[in-house]
Amino acid sequence: MSIAPIGKIQKLQSIQGLRGIAATLVLFFHMASFQRQMAENNSADVELLSGIWDHGWAGVDLFFVISGFIMVYVTQNSGRHFKDVGRFMFSRVTRIYPLWWVCAGIMTLYFSISYGMPAAPDRVADSREAMSYAVKSFLLIPQQAEPTLALGWTLIHEMFFYAVFAILLFVPREYLPWALALWAGLTAFAAQFILPAAFGRTFTELAASPLSLEFIAGGLVGYLVATNRFFHPQFFFILGLVLSALALIFFPIESDKNFTVLRVAVFTLPFIFLTYGWVCGELKKNWTVPRWLSHLGDWSYSLYLTHYIVLVTLRRIYPSVFPENWWVGADGIWDNILFALLSLSLSVLTAALFYNLIERPSLRFFKKRGFKNH
Repeated sequence: MSIAPIGKIQKLQSIQGLRGIAATLVLFFHMASFQRQMAENNSADVELLSGIWDHGWAGVDLFFVISGFIMVYVTQNSGRHFKDVGRFMFSRVTRIYPLWWVCAGIMTLYFSISYGMPAAPDRVADSREAMSYAVKSFLLIPQQAEPTLALGWTLIHEMFFYAVFAILLFVPREYLPWALALWAGLTAFAAQFILPAAFGRTFTELAASPLSLEFIAGGLVGYLVATNRFFHPQFFFILGLVLSALALIFFPIESDKNFTVLRVAVFTLPFIFLTYGWVCGELKKNWTVPRWLSHLGDWSYSLYLTHYIVLVTLRRIYPSVFPENWWVGADGIWDNILFALLSLSLSVLTAALFYNLIERPSLRFFKKRGFKNH
């Protein structure tokens, strides 16, 4: 089978837009979750903050699809030698770890001040175990508890995706879809014997996690785009948009089925349709993305990692700043609106600062030394 590469790799604003949407979904999920905790004695508030907000975690599933797409798209002209694969892994490591270390370090400092050890007491047995836990968290090594900054569990999966994909880079490009299909088959087979966990606590659970299927599906979409296979962008974009909205609204959160399997089954197709349609629309029909959404996409990794820190801080200081009748859980909805506006604005502002002061300088530092980050 012959392929016709798309040629010069360009930054896709559609992908940036999707990144911004994914990060915002996760932000809304945690924002509602924090408010429900703060308003636990107000049933009206708890009900108000439930429903579609409960499904904002699906932004992670969208991130995984995007990640698979990007890895295939940006490596379309890559060589098949150890040096090329080494550069790929170096670019991934330098993309993920620097900002992660800063954010994980902030949480480690927070735990050290609050509990006298670099971990929350519900994640470790004692202070001696806390040190080992913190080191594994910083290195994104699987362990029984979530990392210091809990969101890091997704980065553990990302690093696993990159490691497997790096091996696939040795495969001739025309056989990449078959290699991805083989990976999907092995994952599905392993999942029959290892109950899929909420996150990979061991390397075995990582290998058997259905979440890999989202990365693989995104990779197949990336292959279609990289080989100039464009089919009905508007149809797939609208289909993806409608199916994504339906999935977010009607996801059966109380289902008895395994949650990880269910999230992959429900969200993978809508998100790959949305990604394929939007990217094809940009490349073939010159669709544009609003500048604010493109900027949000640029800041998405910073927004993803820092928003939880912002919410923790805001919850701590909120009662000291506002009068009691404005505390979350008071009668009416204005307290909820105020907290939501503060959460959203402070999270986006923090993301912009971290991107410009930490993330982008880090990317430029490694780029000047001959390594490209995407």
